[in-house]
Amino acid sequence: MSDLFHAFREKVKTKGSVGVSLVEAFDEEALLALSEAEREGFARPFLVGDPRKIEAAMSSSGARFQNPVIVEALDPLDSAKAGIRLVREGTCGILMKGKIGTGSLMKAVLDKEEGLRTGRILSHVACLEVQGYDRFVFVTDGGVVLHPDLQKKVQIVSNAIGVARLMGVQTPRVAVLAPSEVPNPDSEASMHAVELARMAKEGMFEGAFVEGPMALDGAVSLEAARIKGMTGEVPGRADILVAPDVVSGNSIAKSMQYFARAVMGGVIVGAAAPVVVISRADTAQVKLNSIAMARALV
Repeated sequence: MSDLFHAFREKVKTKGSVGVSLVEAFDEEALLALSEAEREGFARPFLVGDPRKIEAAMSSSGARFQNPVIVEALDPLDSAKAGIRLVREGTCGILMKGKIGTGSLMKAVLDKEEGLRTGRILSHVACLEVQGYDRFVFVTDGGVVLHPDLQKKVQIVSNAIGVARLMGVQTPRVAVLAPSEVPNPDSEASMHAVELARMAKEGMFEGAFVEGPMALDGAVSLEAARIKGMTGEVPGRADILVAPDVVSGNSIAKSMQYFARAVMGGVIVGAAAPVVVISRADTAQVKLNSIAMARALV
C-alpha cells in the first residue's frame, strides 16, 4: 500500500533538503527513517546526543548516512537544548524526537526563554492513508492538548487546515466529532461543534468547510451520511476529523493503524518549527512519513 505517501514524498523531494535535529539520536527506527529521508533528498541529519551511543545505534540498526553531523550532548536535557538551538539558529528546520521522553522534549520546546514558542497553541496532526480511500484522512488532536476548550479547538482546527493545505488538500473538509448529529446541550463536544460550525459560516476558517456535530460514520461514509439524511459539504467526505479530546484523537488514529492497517505520519505544529514526536512503537516507515510531513511545512 502506501501509494499516497509514496507520491507525497516524491513531491517533497522537489523542495530540497532541510536540516533535521534528532534529539537523543540513538533511536534505531528514527535513525533508519532519517537515513532514508537523507537518501530521498529532503533531509540533512544532525544527530544530537552521546556520540558513542549514536554510533552504536547506527551500527546495530544498519542506518547509513551520507553526511551526518554529530552534535555532542551527554544527557537528555542537554540534548533537548542543543537540538532546539540548532533550530533557533536556523541550522535545522525540523526538530525530531529520538530516545528522549516526550514530556522532556516538549518542556524544552515550551521553555519561554530558549524554546520554540510562537504564542500559538501546539497541536498534533496525524495523517493516515487508509486502504480503500483515495485521499489522506487527518486526525487532530491526538497528542498534545488533553482537554481543549472552545478557543483551543479554534486553533487546533486552524493548525490542521494549514497542514492539510500544505499536503495538497486545497479546500479541506473538517468534521467536528461528537456523539451524534443532533446537538446535545449535555455534551461539551456537541456544543463545541455547534459553535465551530457557526464560526465557519461567519468566515473564521476561510477556504475550508467546518461542520458538526457529527459522529464518525457520518463524517467518513457517504452511505452512512445518506441513510442519516445528512447534508452539507463535509458528511461522508471529511478530510479532517477533529476529536473532542486527546484520548479520542489518539484512539481514532491508532485504531486506523492497528485495525485497518492504515499507514501513518504525524507532526506537531504551532511551534517555530514542526516537531516530529512519534510513539516508541512506531516503525521507521511512520517516522519517515512524519519527516516528510514536517518537510512540507518548512
